[in-house]
Amino acid sequence: MKHLFFFLLLTSIASAVEPGFESLFDGKTLNGWKNDGNWAVENGEIARVKRGGPLTYEKATVPDDFELRFDWKVSKGCNSGVYYRPGQYEYQLLDNANSSYGENPRSCAAALYFCMAPTKDVVKPFEQWNEARIICKGSVIQHWLNGEKVVDFDYADPRWSEAVKLVSYRGTDLTKRGGHLWLQDHGAPVWFRNLRWRAIPADEPLVSENLTPMPVPEAALRKEQARIQELLNAKAKQAWKHEELKRFKAEEAHQGVAVDDTHFYAITNSAIGKYRKDNGERVGGWQEEKGGHLKHLNAGVVLDGRLYSAHSNYPEMPMKSSVEVWDPKTMQHLESIDLTTAHGSLTWVDRRDGVWYACFAQYAKTGDPAKTKVVTFDAQWKKLGELRFPRPLVLKFGKNSSSGGSFGPQGHLFITGHDAQELYVLDLPAQGDVLGWQTAIPISAHGQAFAWDRSQEGVLYSIDRKTHEVIVSQVR
Repeated sequence: MKHLFFFLLLTSIASAVEPGFESLFDGKTLNGWKNDGNWAVENGEIARVKRGGPLTYEKATVPDDFELRFDWKVSKGCNSGVYYRPGQYEYQLLDNANSSYGENPRSCAAALYFCMAPTKDVVKPFEQWNEARIICKGSVIQHWLNGEKVVDFDYADPRWSEAVKLVSYRGTDLTKRGGHLWLQDHGAPVWFRNLRWRAIPADEPLVSENLTPMPVPEAALRKEQARIQELLNAKAKQAWKHEELKRFKAEEAHQGVAVDDTHFYAITNSAIGKYRKDNGERVGGWQEEKGGHLKHLNAGVVLDGRLYSAHSNYPEMPMKSSVEVWDPKTMQHLESIDLTTAHGSLTWVDRRDGVWYACFAQYAKTGDPAKTKVVTFDAQWKKLGELRFPRPLVLKFGKNSSSGGSFGPQGHLFITGHDAQELYVLDLPAQGDVLGWQTAIPISAHGQAFAWDRSQEGVLYSIDRKTHEVIVSQVR
């Protein structure tokens, strides 16, 4: 009689589905689900019983616009998830109180993992049941936990661009649709019941409130940045390749080089030589007058018909810096932009999306290389913020610093040190102020400043200061 009652109870639970919803679990079997034998039905619940892989619902793909409801509980310290769209789209399941993942709201229970934190922590203690809902329509994503809507945002809204960029490091494209629903086995017991879903009709409105997520503590941000670096390093297995194409003699090739559509500009401390790109013929130049104020020119870049070069008074103290500007057609010096208040020896400048990026180096001879920084400025050279290099890259600088830097292929920031034959690939941080280091590319040049030929994708101009040569290479 007890067995009959239990069977009838399971049947009642399995059939008690809200109107319009389809049950994904009958309470008795894993029909429609695929796994490696590490999932089972126990007491009318789906249980992860041993180490293995995910439990995947293969009977149907997830509708583009849908609502999914389910109950879940985890063991002490457990980290798991429900993946509902392709590319790491994850509703996080977590024992917040006993897992290190609970330190970061973007990885705590009900978060869209590594993207959007919930508004509050409403998860129940481990081994207690939680009630969850996922609602997606168009570009709106909502996560519910225990009767409260804790995530609600429209990923097409520009205010969430940083969150969208952050989750992209996991390979998540929030525009992707289709794929199968799957439950994660992350190495600890987790249970599910009452899984059901429905397709949301096209004429059923869903308006986003764009709820404000919980803030991420500073310590958690640092760990998150380290994780981003790991992901970028893994992505860098695509292996950049450097191929030297040709070299040109240029007496001024001592500090750096700039390039435009027709000419390259070899730069030394107080002089610039203008050379044809096709045959290396010197066709002009500029020389500082005796006793003039320009003493230590560094990297150069040609933008909008102007040649900009970083300048400092290195190794004099106190440190002074400026951006010097020329007309590349006439090689007439046009102006000096004083950036001394940023503190440091300016080695390179570049511009992206209307923002100037300027590297203020520190050398062991005059300061601390670890204090080298990239300062951002607006179009009127008003300071916006500061970025730092990751510690492992600073160690690469040794007693020196970053000599060259410029945005290049695939939107990455590329920099060089002072002597190493390496080009470092970096990315702007999704959060925080530490640049993400992706990889190092072996190159011909021994550090120093360089320039990308923006008329030819992936063509790099660098220098060999010992031989006074400009090196033309292909990087891809």
